[in-house]
Amino acid sequence: MSITLRGVTKRFGAFAAVDHIDLDVPSGGLIAMLGPSGCGKTTLLRIIAGLESPDSGQVLFDGRDATLWPIRDRKVGFVFQNYALFRHMTVFENVAFGLKVKSRRERPPAADIRKKVQGLLDLVQLGWAGARYPAQLSGGQKQRVALARALAVDPEVLLLDEPFGALDAQVRHELRRWLRRLHAELKFTSIFVTHDQQEAIEVADTIVVLNRGRIEQTGIPGDVYDVPSSAFVHRFLGQVNELPVKRRDGRSLVGPLDITGEAAAEPRGGDCIALIRPHEIDIGPASVGWPAIIRDVRVIGPIVRVELCAEGQPLHEPLEAEISRERFEEEKFQIGQQVGVRFRRWQIYPSDAATLVS
Repeated sequence: MSITLRGVTKRFGAFAAVDHIDLDVPSGGLIAMLGPSGCGKTTLLRIIAGLESPDSGQVLFDGRDATLWPIRDRKVGFVFQNYALFRHMTVFENVAFGLKVKSRRERPPAADIRKKVQGLLDLVQLGWAGARYPAQLSGGQKQRVALARALAVDPEVLLLDEPFGALDAQVRHELRRWLRRLHAELKFTSIFVTHDQQEAIEVADTIVVLNRGRIEQTGIPGDVYDVPSSAFVHRFLGQVNELPVKRRDGRSLVGPLDITGEAAAEPRGGDCIALIRPHEIDIGPASVGWPAIIRDVRVIGPIVRVELCAEGQPLHEPLEAEISRERFEEEKFQIGQQVGVRFRRWQIYPSDAATLVS
């Protein structure tokens, strides 16, 4: 089922949680709505589900105006961060709940319910857990039960609100891969809300970045990460070094480095900043590039994070670079060593570009 939003707005008093949102979600798409707390992503998800009504605008399902449809007519499954499982019911009973509460006319026979629930538990790799209670399961297992329960009613759209936010890092990683496989197998339309940039990049086909109730950028993960449309998106999708740009004789300089690009790609007039990701910084011989001293080194698995004091930069604003562990050991970099810094990539924005909203 495709989902289309046109001019959707939702206010709580004077606060615009969602502000004139236009969005197209293709049938079978896996979309991540990404943004900081308070940006409107959960409110937008609840409007699609029918748990909230927009003040204005339209919600279309397969081109039909569903703005005023009740929840039961939307064929939407909803998965919450806190699982929302019934503690007094077994895992089997939790998954079967949505089927058993249907009207007598719509309710499948008991034997069909048993077969379907067992099939779903097998699908989420919990076929052995039907007789257990939620308290006897781990967090990752509970979330899989919640997903099975949402799928039991044959939704055409699956909505997930921070589905893995309460889980530890290893379990989150495993469930991300599992969700992608499940989506590829069942091909339902999925929208999930997250504030975790890595999660959105790993799981989604399309990322929608929200800020202050508006969409900042929509695109495939690689494009949103590599070609951010604003300083907000650039900052939000990973660590950045933020450096002032000086204009001199038509050139753009950061320290002694010339980062002049195509004129059309750079803001005209006014103060500017360059945003540069740590892995876009190259460290080499002291005689080449911007002189700097290595202040700190942190080995993080296959990556080494290097903190640098560049010449002329305030001590409290060090540069952060990331290089491979292999290269770090090959070059034998050490704290206190003088090196030269160069930039492989960068993007320039007006210096008054909005910062993160928390």
